[in-house]
Amino acid sequence: MATMSSARETEDHPGRPAARGDGKPSRRSGWLARLGRGATGVAFLAAGALAWWWLTTHHFAGGDHAPPGAAQPGETDRPRAADVVTLAPGSAGAAEITLAPVETRQVREHLTVPGRLDYDARSRVDYQSPVEGIVSQVFVKVRQAVEKGASLAEVASPEVGVARDEVRKREDDLRIERKAADWAGTIADNVDALLEAFDSHPPIERIEVKFKDRVLGAYREKLLAAYSRLLFVEKVNASTRQLGEGGVLSGRIIEERTSNLEVAKANFTAACEEARFLTRQDRDRAQAALEQAERLVQISRENLRTLVGSRLDSGAAAHDAADAEGGMASAGAISSLVLRTPVDGIVEDIFVARGERVRAGDRLFVVANNSTLWVRAQIHERQWTTVEVADGQEVKVHVPGATEHDTVARINHVGATVEADSRSVPLVAELENDDAHYKPGMFVWVDLPQGRVRYGLTVPAGAVMRQADEAFVFVPEGEGRFRKVPIQTGAAENDFVEVKQGLEAGQQVVNRGAFLLKSELLLEDE
Repeated sequence: MATMSSARETEDHPGRPAARGDGKPSRRSGWLARLGRGATGVAFLAAGALAWWWLTTHHFAGGDHAPPGAAQPGETDRPRAADVVTLAPGSAGAAEITLAPVETRQVREHLTVPGRLDYDARSRVDYQSPVEGIVSQVFVKVRQAVEKGASLAEVASPEVGVARDEVRKREDDLRIERKAADWAGTIADNVDALLEAFDSHPPIERIEVKFKDRVLGAYREKLLAAYSRLLFVEKVNASTRQLGEGGVLSGRIIEERTSNLEVAKANFTAACEEARFLTRQDRDRAQAALEQAERLVQISRENLRTLVGSRLDSGAAAHDAADAEGGMASAGAISSLVLRTPVDGIVEDIFVARGERVRAGDRLFVVANNSTLWVRAQIHERQWTTVEVADGQEVKVHVPGATEHDTVARINHVGATVEADSRSVPLVAELENDDAHYKPGMFVWVDLPQGRVRYGLTVPAGAVMRQADEAFVFVPEGEGRFRKVPIQTGAAENDFVEVKQGLEAGQQVVNRGAFLLKSELLLEDE
């Protein structure tokens, strides 16, 4: 009975330590009881501190001490204090502020497409070895500026020597054929003059004196002999007629001498016709041989040009032409080939060294002129019909990797087909790079005109500030006070940005100094 009574008392008084079996409280039960009373005290103190904080921040502060930027009753139409920047009159920042009006201008939408800068293909040479040989000298180094025709390297190649020897042989043959053609033409002209002189039937002595110093070749003897024979027979025939009329000569002799005259005339006529034909044929044959020799020289030069990659001077000897235009280091080094740059530029890279053996087609040098670069852009086929681009048109280019980000390029050409791999139309524009500010390989953005020209409200581009996804401007509100006004922007044209919402025509916005006001606004927010 005593045990049951003790257990009941413990249930009725939870804070009391539980009794052991002998009626005395256990040591563990006492410790738990003391811990419970301590936790209750801490909870009470925490509740009191929380109540005091609430009273001091809400009840005692009142409406005059609301958090900064919080709207007060009746102030929902007024700008928040955090959207207004105030500059002290006469301060350096206030002196930098300039205003610009909101104006109506012509604007047009633009499509921005990605691109990259590349070498101008017309001003970049990836120089490859034209022949197999050994590099005997290298005349340049990397990043060296070179002018057109400057020597890059010298290559010793037997193949070049054989090609040069062929050119020399063909040119020697050409000189021989040219002399033969001149000889044949001179004889033909002199024979024509001689035949024309025979028409007046002069004495043989006069003919011989007139053509004494003129070239007639073998035709001199043939024609003068036939003409002399004709004159002799004519003279005999004339005396025969006189004697025949006097009855001195018989009719048979007269007929015989008359026949001799006819034979002499026929022989002379045949000699003249044969001389005229043969001289013209010799002249034509010599001219044909000359033309063939010229063709063979041209073929040999083309072969040499294919090897050395240079243009030979047709008016000079083969070795002089090769030496001057891209060939020999000296007149005796017929197998030496000097490689020369065909453009002005800078040696971008060198891939060979002295003494190295090279094969035809091996890469040797890269020479490029970066005063003009190409902007290569891609217009996706879905967007192609929305843009208007043409050769010679100027487009804006933004280069994030350069100090001067924005520039202008002129369209060189637009692709005629859609590339199969990218499903895009390629566009190439020329960008002036006289100071080498831009580098090939840089990423760029290209703005292409899109849609029709329209009129819209605009502000200077320098007046538009951006933070996160918000665009805004600053509007003056009195002496030293400027209010932040969010706007919705549209197309960008030259140095102006279209404002679709947020401003009205005639308003003034801060142009110069807008970034300063943005900085002040951010500092105040912090």
